Amino acid sequence: MNKKSIITTLLLLTTMAGQAQENDDLLYIFPSKEVYETGEDLWFKAYLMDRQTLALSENSQTLYLLLRSESGDVVWKEKYPLKAGRGDGHVYINEKWQLGEYQMEGYTRSSFTTDSTIAILPRKIVVVNRVSQMDSISSESVKRDSVERLTAKHRFDLFPEGGNLIDGISGVVAFKATYGNGMPEDVSGVVMEDDHEIATFKSIHDGMGQFTMTPRQGRGYKVVLSDGKTYPFPNIKGRGLALRVTRNNKSGITLLVSAPDTVARPFTVLAKMRGMPCCSAQGTVRGQQKVKLPIEKFPLQGIVEITLSEGDRPTAERLVYVNPKQLLSITARTDHQQYNRRDQGKVSLKVTDPSGQPLRAELAVSIFDKACLYQPGHENILSHCFLSEEIRGNIFNPTYYFDEGNEDRLQALDLLLMTQGWRRYVWEEMSQETGVRSLETAILSDGIKGQDLVERQQFLHAFTPDSDTLMVMTDDKGRFEITPSQMDHLRGYFYLKPLVKKPKAKLTLENPFDSIALYQHARQRFQPQDFLFETHYGERDVIDGFGTVVLKETNVIGKRQQPYRDRVMEFLDSLAIVASGVWVCEHGSQQWINDYHGYNHHPAEYPYPYTGKRLTPKRGQMYHASIIEEHGGKWWDLICSQPVIYEGARPSDKALMEIFGLWTSQGYYPRMEYYEPDVTDHSSSMPDPRTSLQWKPAVLTDEKGRAEVSFLASDVNTEFMGIVEAIDGTGLLGCQTFSFRIIRNR
Repeated sequence: MNKKSIITTLLLLTTMAGQAQENDDLLYIFPSKEVYETGEDLWFKAYLMDRQTLALSENSQTLYLLLRSESGDVVWKEKYPLKAGRGDGHVYINEKWQLGEYQMEGYTRSSFTTDSTIAILPRKIVVVNRVSQMDSISSESVKRDSVERLTAKHRFDLFPEGGNLIDGISGVVAFKATYGNGMPEDVSGVVMEDDHEIATFKSIHDGMGQFTMTPRQGRGYKVVLSDGKTYPFPNIKGRGLALRVTRNNKSGITLLVSAPDTVARPFTVLAKMRGMPCCSAQGTVRGQQKVKLPIEKFPLQGIVEITLSEGDRPTAERLVYVNPKQLLSITARTDHQQYNRRDQGKVSLKVTDPSGQPLRAELAVSIFDKACLYQPGHENILSHCFLSEEIRGNIFNPTYYFDEGNEDRLQALDLLLMTQGWRRYVWEEMSQETGVRSLETAILSDGIKGQDLVERQQFLHAFTPDSDTLMVMTDDKGRFEITPSQMDHLRGYFYLKPLVKKPKAKLTLENPFDSIALYQHARQRFQPQDFLFETHYGERDVIDGFGTVVLKETNVIGKRQQPYRDRVMEFLDSLAIVASGVWVCEHGSQQWINDYHGYNHHPAEYPYPYTGKRLTPKRGQMYHASIIEEHGGKWWDLICSQPVIYEGARPSDKALMEIFGLWTSQGYYPRMEYYEPDVTDHSSSMPDPRTSLQWKPAVLTDEKGRAEVSFLASDVNTEFMGIVEAIDGTGLLGCQTFSFRIIRNR
């Protein structure tokens, strides 16, 4: 290698425009907090974004939301509307839910396709009886971790930069040490070449670090840790091209392409972001060759995937993070750092773009008891969109890399990208004309699709138990679809009644949740991991104005004598009773049952027919009963009067719908408003044990980038925190937190 070849710079590059695909979106869900008590409402905000640009996407209009217990049982599955890439709603956490961790999964038509390389990234929440239980939960987790640290398998893996060690080429080797289920472990040690020490190392961040070496074929290499454990090296190749990142700053990325040969070898460098080509460079290398990728080719924040190829064969790959400051800047300040119980507070918010200019943006704001933030597995909009959606595996403490208070975060992030790699964007043939991947098949639909197997055109009457109603028309093949706008009108579950009676309709309705269960079964699942540590939340005394301590828990137990039925099923049940022929006559204050187990107060042949109103009997109600029969031309009261409880057959809901030709389906989940106590309510003597003080899923800033959010302090004297997540709709994201305390009144 001569000096000239080392300093030669190749500039150039060809921008390759790509087109976003309709079925290539990512979904992010922001829950109002992460720890919930049974009986609470879980509030959430959902964003659907184009995977390449992170701009809000309108490719889907329906969110399918699942909550899954630790055992894998689905405890919640509902639909929610998405409008212009945004949606919000709530989940009721039933008192019957088991305590523990749950996975919150979201699916849409454009983010969940047959592309099996896309893993499922559930959001983790925890359900407890009381928030103060988090102390014991945390303590038990720390104990289990201590045992696992001593007994679990320890791993030490080496990751040569670019992918391979090549004979005679100096390169960087990253390493990662873990134990158990991927928990990081700090290590130190030496690199041995035959019997000689050639390098020392120690972990820099979360068990990760790096060292530099020049490998030689025919020599033996191993790593010896300070505890005496040894690990072998990857194989050393005799020839090939090596890729190394020598600089990554605001001007661009500088690469060093190396080859051990003295003959010039052609190469190509391709740089992609989120699967879309950004630029490429071609050249020849004899020894070493520099390649500069101008930052202007990468207008957004995120991971750049750089692939080095010799001819048509990829030989090295590297992930590089660019534009870490290309995001929304959010400031959030409370008007006080501490509040007395039941004080009114205010948060002043401001959003600016990367250049510092005020910006109109939409914010989601949540204020809650800090104990409700479950640290193991915590994630925010930045870590999810820029990291979790881009690389494979369970990422340890993902929010660390986006906290500007961590001065080493970018160095640590580069180590993560060298040791954890990527899971989605593998080398694949790109269309020379469009530069996009082949389209994947959508699994879900936004509306509710169905068909009348009788195959005819007719109207279907759709209606809810609350009397919301509309008409749906089938085509000549009997096919129909209830659109998202119609589903928005039919909140909750609803019924379908074909208006053509003969021949009897045979409706089939698609169930998207069945499709989700089928296609998600074999997908990989990744979740963030975080440190386990002892918490010290302590008791949270909630005291009213008279000094009465609120009970920690109250159980009210009752028995329902029969299952709840809505007014539609009750009406059909009444029709079924009428069809059975049983009826009730009324004489003064007494009611008599007829045509029931031989009881007849007015037999059909009786010479004096009943002309009054015929009533429908009610199950469980007591009536007078008599048997009047004719014998010898005279009418006799065989039983003059005796009490009888009506217990007619009770058809199931399914049977009733089959009898009367109805079908049912699930529309959008009913909308609820987040409860905020008014000043009058707040001044009462009743205790206020709220751990959630505010939830605002859509706060809009003005032309100066400003907005305000108010809240009322509860009686819970502890530290509270707020999370603000923002999106401008064009690809800029932001996240900020703030905190304050509530203290007892003097």
